[in-house]
Amino acid sequence: MEPPCYGITEGKPHLRIENRILPAGPTVADEIANMAFWLGLMTGIPENYRNIAGLMAFDDAKTNFLLAARNGLQSQFKWIKGVSVSAQELILKELLPVAQEGLRQAQISAKDRQHYLGIVEQRVRAGKTGAAWMLDSFTRLRKKHARYEACAAISAGILERQKAGKPVHKWKPVRIEEAGSWINRFWNVGQIMYSDLYTVRPEDPVHFAANIMNWKHLRHLPVENDRGELVGLVTTRVLLEFYSAHPDALDRTMPIKKVMIKNPHTVTPEMLSIDALLLMRKHKIGCLPVVNDGKLLGLLPN
Repeated sequence: MEPPCYGITEGKPHLRIENRILPAGPTVADEIANMAFWLGLMTGIPENYRNIAGLMAFDDAKTNFLLAARNGLQSQFKWIKGVSVSAQELILKELLPVAQEGLRQAQISAKDRQHYLGIVEQRVRAGKTGAAWMLDSFTRLRKKHARYEACAAISAGILERQKAGKPVHKWKPVRIEEAGSWINRFWNVGQIMYSDLYTVRPEDPVHFAANIMNWKHLRHLPVENDRGELVGLVTTRVLLEFYSAHPDALDRTMPIKKVMIKNPHTVTPEMLSIDALLLMRKHKIGCLPVVNDGKLLGLLPN
């Protein structure tokens, strides 16, 4: 259950409780199966379960809830009277028969009961939920491919499998080819930016920035304040100009804020890659910091 929600309908304020208990499909068939399972349980719950507060401690129920959210079908629950049971055993041996009886009492046809509760049963026996399919796919693809490629393939794969209409327990593993052409993989800046960054602060000495750039072979080094906001950019050109003006480099305390590029051109992760490249060409710059609400997210090098 959700906490009370405040809203206004046709000019009248109200409080409501939203019953958000149905997990995502990820197909229509899976979603209806989830609904049938829950409605069957709520209708067919045996009399000896109705006083659940006397049979199970609240702390155990809370722990079970958290375990289910974290581990899904791999969870191990503390059930009635302190009995330990796996999620799969609980669903298959106890909850599905209750749901079957509940749907029968609700006069749902035997054909529909078998079909939709059968989807739940097969999903549990196979250990394949939508979340498990996505996580397994991502882990497997990331062994050989970049994060954005894996995400593109999974998103495209979900859409195609939803169109086919087969329940998730029948889904085949996603293939990297499903990511499609370069358009799907490199469409916006967020897909191609570098996010593993080295940064410096405005008060750091110039020598510090120079050493980092030399050590990591960097051409661009973002400058951010203590709040993670981008305030400048140090480039190899900036350093060349500094050391040309200070050939002896005697002033080792010169802060970066004195020489950095202030207010550099920036882009957002949602900007189209082609637009970002045109911006770099227009201003003849070799790097664009990627920001969101002023916070540095990555770099887009030329």
